[in-house]
Amino acid sequence: MIGLWCTLALAAEREQTLVWDVTSQGTNLGTRTLVVRYLEGEAGTNRVLEAFTDLNGQVGSMKIRWRQRMTAYVPAHEPASFHSVIDTNGTPIEVQGRWTQSNWVVTTVANGKPRTVELPSTKIDLSTADLLDPDSRFPLSHLSTARILSAETGEVLTGPMTSTGAKELTIAGQPVPVTTYLWTSPQGGFEFSYSSDGFLVRQVSQLLGVTIEAQLRQPPPGGIDDFPVQVGRPAIEVMEL
Repeated sequence: MIGLWCTLALAAEREQTLVWDVTSQGTNLGTRTLVVRYLEGEAGTNRVLEAFTDLNGQVGSMKIRWRQRMTAYVPAHEPASFHSVIDTNGTPIEVQGRWTQSNWVVTTVANGKPRTVELPSTKIDLSTADLLDPDSRFPLSHLSTARILSAETGEVLTGPMTSTGAKELTIAGQPVPVTTYLWTSPQGGFEFSYSSDGFLVRQVSQLLGVTIEAQLRQPPPGGIDDFPVQVGRPAIEVMEL
């Protein structure tokens, strides 16, 4: 435990916060907030992702009350392992995904009953947690078919991935160049637009049978290379057990 607290203390100043506004058919549903913390490790830069989504609104005849809290740990050069808790109109579900060199261990808890499955690592390309990671080593540009583990349901969804190329989105009155990818899954069409530094600027997805759009409220920050270089030996904080 002491080693973990020391590592977190070294990285406390290296973080970025992003907020997306979530809408559907012109109706504001809520927000998604993401905090990305960067941790320096022996193999490279690790990340901790903390995301919270809070949606509450009416789209046509559909009442949407949906919340998700997700924490993911992303080692350098590896996909994210995550813990996700979702509440849909008062019904909770919990999804955990843990990656190892040989397999994925996915545990879903619904109606108080846990279910764990092990899948070969070759059967999953990335998870929806990786889609939020600006420093991900698993970009969509490398995939013609994507097998994505859902941190929202625990399912693995497979479908073709295509790029529509570069374009500009206007975020808070500023043009932001993005590259957009279209993914067709069994749940419907998804769209992901990323900045050149790997930040998810806009996402179109399916939720409870409704198409929703999440767009950054402010232009994305600079990438990890834009952090100021720390000079001198960092302080180490030791906490009592």
